[in-house]
Amino acid sequence: MVSQSICRKSVFSLLLTFVLGTVFSQVAVAQDTFTKVVGSAYSVKTGALLYRETHTLSAGGKHNVEYSEPNGAVFGHKVIDESRSRITPSFTQINERNGEKISVKSNTRQVAIQYQKNRSEKTKTKEIDYEAGMVIDAGFNAFVLRYWGALENDTKMHIQFVVPSRQTAVGFTVGRSLCKADTQRNAECFSLTADSWVVRMVVSPILLAYDPDNKRLLRFTGRANIGDKNGDFPDVDIQFHYF
Repeated sequence: MVSQSICRKSVFSLLLTFVLGTVFSQVAVAQDTFTKVVGSAYSVKTGALLYRETHTLSAGGKHNVEYSEPNGAVFGHKVIDESRSRITPSFTQINERNGEKISVKSNTRQVAIQYQKNRSEKTKTKEIDYEAGMVIDAGFNAFVLRYWGALENDTKMHIQFVVPSRQTAVGFTVGRSLCKADTQRNAECFSLTADSWVVRMVVSPILLAYDPDNKRLLRFTGRANIGDKNGDFPDVDIQFHYF
């Protein structure tokens, strides 16, 4: 019983930190003609606005994300380099709420990861081997768009998602899903479910809703992709607006 409890706590910790290095709510803005996307993240529990994330493009395939408090104060930045690959991009992220820093550099052979949990922790560095089916950060959105036809036809696909905070990759299954009741009519929805049954016991699937006509990400429901001042990651409902 003790070992089982430790195992569950360890897995729960893994999934909490999983969101540190993932941005499933990221929007691949290079896929369309819009210049800015704003995602408003609301608490699933209370409905309160927790933060906003603003996405823009810069030259050379760079995708910039700015995180701000409800009052507009900026607390985080991310730069995603999609010039080599949209599914396995390189990226850096800084969260000024707690001093967390992430750097992931990928190529066709290896993924180099640097991770600092907060201002008081040392930076951890590790290289992991690239493997087929690997997805990094905002690459999940690019993955869905690339395999849209197969997913729409109910094909389930397996990915290895890089988790910077754990400096490893975790298996997940991507598949078509029912949408939340209040989602835009005719939206196409997909879920991300952990392959491990132990992980599924403590973390619900992540749900993504898309506009089927232009394939824009409309909504993300799941754990927040950036921590609060206490290092916690509440469940959020992020709704996107395109400009």
